[in-house]
Amino acid sequence: MTVVRYGNTIRVCPVRWSTFFTRSLSTNGQWFWVICVMVLPLVTSTRVTTGGYESVFAIDEEDGMLETSELIHKYGYPIERHEVITDDGYVLALTRIPPKDKPSNLSLPKLLVHGLFASSADFLIIGPNNSLAYLLADQGHDVWMADLRGNRYSRRHTTLSPDSRAFWDYTWHEMGYYDLPATIDHILHVTGTRRLHYIGYSQGTTVFFVMASSRPEYNEKISRMYALSPAVYVEHVRSPIFRWLAENGPAVKCFLDTMGLWQVLPHNKAQYALQRTLCPASIARNICVQMLELLVGPNPNGTDTLAQHVVAGHNPSGASSKQLLHFAQLNRCGRFQQFDHARKDLNRAAYGSEHPPKYNLSAVTTPIVIFYALNDWMVDPANVVRLSSGLPNLVSMTAVEDPNFNHLDFIIAKRVRELVYDKILLDLN
Repeated sequence: MTVVRYGNTIRVCPVRWSTFFTRSLSTNGQWFWVICVMVLPLVTSTRVTTGGYESVFAIDEEDGMLETSELIHKYGYPIERHEVITDDGYVLALTRIPPKDKPSNLSLPKLLVHGLFASSADFLIIGPNNSLAYLLADQGHDVWMADLRGNRYSRRHTTLSPDSRAFWDYTWHEMGYYDLPATIDHILHVTGTRRLHYIGYSQGTTVFFVMASSRPEYNEKISRMYALSPAVYVEHVRSPIFRWLAENGPAVKCFLDTMGLWQVLPHNKAQYALQRTLCPASIARNICVQMLELLVGPNPNGTDTLAQHVVAGHNPSGASSKQLLHFAQLNRCGRFQQFDHARKDLNRAAYGSEHPPKYNLSAVTTPIVIFYALNDWMVDPANVVRLSSGLPNLVSMTAVEDPNFNHLDFIIAKRVRELVYDKILLDLN
């Protein structure tokens, strides 16, 4: 903050606000102007990194080759690694950046949950002073980052092998029904608190709404939920890639099953080296960038080139083919419902009815704060408006001010701190 003195009068100017003027009365009765200037930069200054990338972030090309724990160590933050075992036997990785000082009784843990094909690295990619996990840690919060079943860090089970079909026989329903409750209970047990704050991105919101509607007792364990691009209704989609997948989902799933491919796009350390060869930095809109834009929406001026490159070292991080098919089903049916087994007898065996049941969003009593993007080709604004109308405890719904902000920008945009993260921090504080 900036402190301005006039005689014996002192005025304190807040940070994280645009430059403004305020008129104040001094001790001798005279009026004067105090100029408050934002002194904490929202991003680091533009610089050239190795490989010819220009970036506004203090990150390096090697960050794409580091694991979550290595990234946290590299940038000087403390780390704890935990394991959580779900009721159906999956062993999940859980990463903690503990507070440097003992948190006060009013400080609740913050649980960050990643999107589809992603991992806990979602909240670390753009580095200190910008990534959400580091920003929370800098303010003294107790930060926890989940890795849901099937991604590169959570590929273990108490009895099943990841090479077996049974291991991958799940959708994001099981993540919400088993993974999140086990993770939340572990965090509350370790910290001795009764509730936590939840921040989810994309599929990280999907699994929350599964949990909060299917196991409503967990609403009492969440103080507030922040939904970044909530993927609940996906009927309206602008991405031609996702639309094709939705239209051909059953055929794709059948083909993958025939080939014995029950997981989709598992993480491979060679993928980062391959991208650097096929999509060099010297070509601004190379084929990799163009394909990504067809999936999430174009925002060439708002997306950081180096951050976009580093993401490829972490994502895709693996998912089940059934998990992907479940999203495709939502697009076709226009409802937020459980997995459709495509046969009446199988649905009757699983649900007691010929059709899969809808998730009861009226049971979601947790206070919800929503941020959505106007140029999101995966989660259209119309889907978010529909979701908001069915939530009984909606606190606020905010469209990101940049009209070109896309789906992936919630993780790597140049101005994501200013446009989204600082608003979350302000609300938490």
